[in-house]
Amino acid sequence: MSSIGRRGALSLLLAFFALLAAVACSKPLPPQLTPKEAKVTAIDPTGFDMRVKMEAFNPNGFALEVQAVTAHVVIDGTHDLGTVTASQPISLPANTRTLIEVPINMKWKGAVNLATIASSKKPIPYAVDGTATVGGASLNVDVPFKLQGVITPEQLQQAGLKSLQAIPALQGLHLLPPQ
Repeated sequence: MSSIGRRGALSLLLAFFALLAAVACSKPLPPQLTPKEAKVTAIDPTGFDMRVKMEAFNPNGFALEVQAVTAHVVIDGTHDLGTVTASQPISLPANTRTLIEVPINMKWKGAVNLATIASSKKPIPYAVDGTATVGGASLNVDVPFKLQGVITPEQLQQAGLKSLQAIPALQGLHLLPPQ
């Protein structure tokens, strides 16, 4: 092979390795979160549980992991219940859309309690403003999300009846309708 041919082959080989290195070291793309719903699953005198559903899309050629979900919840636009973090690892496969569900347990805070909101005869709106921490052992990114929903008067009524049954003097009384 001539010296020009060797130089051309070497240049081509070096260009190939440079391209390979650039692709291998490229910065991962953040996943995309599409909120689907936040559903209240239980209410009691100490707080309530909800399940947050989101569709996550990982645009990378490698798997990522949701390491934690942090949610800040406000009830009825004025009652700030604070922030909680759920650390439930969830795998996001490469180039795939995944439905993720995260359980969140909120405690009533300050003047907000079941009796205060149970007196309402209308649905009580709530807002969830949060982030999902996604990544791996050495690199993480916080991906924001927002959700809204309502706690229905029926959910509040059931919670109120259940809390009455928890009072020792009322135990044995059948306050809840048969299921």
